[in-house]
Amino acid sequence: MQNAPSLAELQNNFVNHVLHRDRAIEACVKSNGLPATQRMQIYRHIVENILLEALQTSYPVVLLLVDEAFFAIAAERYLQCYPPQTGNLQDYGAQFPDLLSEMQEADSIAYLPDVARLEWARQLSFLAADAQPLAPLEIASRLQDVGNQPMQMILHPSVQLLISPHSVFDVWHYCMQASEESLHLDEHGQSVLLWRDDAHNHVQQGQIAMQRMDAPASVFLAAVLGGMDMQHAFTEVRTQGHADFDLSELLPFLVANQLITHIYNTEITT
Repeated sequence: MQNAPSLAELQNNFVNHVLHRDRAIEACVKSNGLPATQRMQIYRHIVENILLEALQTSYPVVLLLVDEAFFAIAAERYLQCYPPQTGNLQDYGAQFPDLLSEMQEADSIAYLPDVARLEWARQLSFLAADAQPLAPLEIASRLQDVGNQPMQMILHPSVQLLISPHSVFDVWHYCMQASEESLHLDEHGQSVLLWRDDAHNHVQQGQIAMQRMDAPASVFLAAVLGGMDMQHAFTEVRTQGHADFDLSELLPFLVANQLITHIYNTEITT
């Protein structure tokens, strides 16, 4: 007599059915008037629809740029390639931009994957932890030694930076505003800084702010977000041909939006 499958085996068989349409679990399903195949199709369709809706919620502009049929195909492929790893639907969809970049059907919309990356950056920004910003006077005090000491600048956890060869900022705004005017794309690409603007949106806490950044500021911010101290970040900017970069032009923006949470001397802390 064959032993009944364990709970773990049933769970694995269920997952394999939902993700890969493996039919092993059907042998363990009682029909009760409905064939096991049809009964399991109901469960599979429920899971697929929930995950489809999760992607549509995270990527509303991608959904606007393509039709629902295309999005459904992309969502089905995504489920096969990148099944959910946690029970939190907000975690589902991180690799969706990568999948879009691999889809030949999306080749005619070259900016689509980066628009998706912008939307996922908004998701990450919204879900990021909170942190107390440094007061402006404290920032000024700590920056006095920036020329002589290796100083580390830490930005708010919600800060995200996307550097794209495409006009992702303009495309996103165009789709969200539903303007009847023609969209003119910037052939030089755009860099976008994102953060959760809790400080200046008291009526709507947690609104995601986005700001276009010029090339020198983008290089500096990317270096800082990547863990470089400020001196090496300056060097990186100059190496990329922006010798006239001046932090005094970027700093007031970061301070005004309360995006700096720490500045410290790395030599002292290490």
